[in-house]
Amino acid sequence: MKLPQKFESYHFEIQHILVLFIVVVVFQTALSFINNQSTHQIFQEAMGYYRRDSAERVADLTTTAMELLIEHGRNDAPSDDNRRESTIRSFDKLLSQQMLQRNIDEVYLLVKQGGNVLALREGEEIYDLYLDPDPVLEIENQPAAENALQYYHDHYQSLVGEEQIISSLEGNNTFHVLVPFYDRGEIAGATYMRVTPDVAGFLSLIESAYSQSGLLFTGLILVGFLAMFFIYSYTAQERDEVQHQLFDQRSKQLREQVEHQKESLFTKRIYHTHHKAEKVMGFIKEDLRSLEDSNLNETRDRVTKYANFVSRVIYDMKTYDPPLHVIRNPIFRTNINEVIQFVVDNIFQRVYTISRSNAVQVKLELAENLPIVHINEYVIWEIIEPLIQNSIEHNVDHNLVLEIRTRYDKAGGRLTVEICDNGKGFPDELLEVDKQGRKLLFMESVSTKEGSQNSGYGCYLAWEISRRCDWVLDAHNNDEGGACFILQAPMG
Repeated sequence: MKLPQKFESYHFEIQHILVLFIVVVVFQTALSFINNQSTHQIFQEAMGYYRRDSAERVADLTTTAMELLIEHGRNDAPSDDNRRESTIRSFDKLLSQQMLQRNIDEVYLLVKQGGNVLALREGEEIYDLYLDPDPVLEIENQPAAENALQYYHDHYQSLVGEEQIISSLEGNNTFHVLVPFYDRGEIAGATYMRVTPDVAGFLSLIESAYSQSGLLFTGLILVGFLAMFFIYSYTAQERDEVQHQLFDQRSKQLREQVEHQKESLFTKRIYHTHHKAEKVMGFIKEDLRSLEDSNLNETRDRVTKYANFVSRVIYDMKTYDPPLHVIRNPIFRTNINEVIQFVVDNIFQRVYTISRSNAVQVKLELAENLPIVHINEYVIWEIIEPLIQNSIEHNVDHNLVLEIRTRYDKAGGRLTVEICDNGKGFPDELLEVDKQGRKLLFMESVSTKEGSQNSGYGCYLAWEISRRCDWVLDAHNNDEGGACFILQAPMG
């Protein structure tokens, strides 16, 4: 089956939609979390680069401004008090503006003077060193600048050799920056800054915007699923209504089909039983025509049994499944040997003239002192008669020898009737057993007769009636040839 046809044949139910919704929500939540973490990591890396670049730019700009101030001061007119104060204020303003920012923790101008490194952070100190004609600088201990001086000494060789900005990260946020300071075209020191860029607000803004977009996306998914749910609910309601109507129509058709099949089968059964009744009625008419004083009692008893059998056949025509109390009941006291003897002598002997024909021979081996059975004798007749009939009709081209035996196992409490012949036997396929344990031979409408529309009911009716009597009917082929029916009746 092609894939589209598979989807068309599959019906989604509400639980499928709910499961799909839950799966999508879980995956969306997991995706949002993973994306948030990865985005946060990317932002952290980007912000790290941004913080480093920002710190270096601020330090470089500050260094460049001081170099320009110093160079401009040297090119001005000779010193006077006003120019001195103005220049010192410019230096102080440049340094103090950097310190006023939240991100910059320390600013020093580190210059070599003799064999020492001075850490300058006041405008007056810078002016006295570079612009005062007679500089007077007192070198004092500078404990606040120890970290800056140590960092300068550690990176001095790289600073002089590469003449590039040097920066390094301390912890997660603090940068130490050294920018080469040039005086008269030569490196005279460096501008040191300890910068802690604050980008928490920027990160918070980005994360908030991403959370809002994720929430909006989740909301859109939820709205989409709600729309799907309502659309599905409407279509499912319409589908269920159509399916219900289709189910009612199909149920009606099945009921009509079952009733038709039952009527058809019952009609065939009526035909089968009517054929037997018609045959017995012929015997009754023949006996009545030959009635004399010498055979009055014998004929009366035989006609009575014939009439009772016809009544039983008519009763079977009235119902498909007769109640059990008309089949087995303690009031019935039947001798199976007598039933077999009567059926052989007064049914088959009159039809096939068994005693006067070499075509069919019947041998009776009836055990004596059989216990009575609480089964209607005409029900037993309906079991025995079709089995004998089956053996004869399926071996018309044989010199048939039919053996009917009865025996009683007192220890096992079981009465057995065997109807065996020396004919061609049963086809092997008819002895196969189905899942219910019934052989195909006893299935309805199964027969080896060809061209007979109403055949295949004798063995079936015998098996069904035996089952209602709580008896067991089986069949097999003899090793020396021929077929055999075995009827077992539990006693007690």
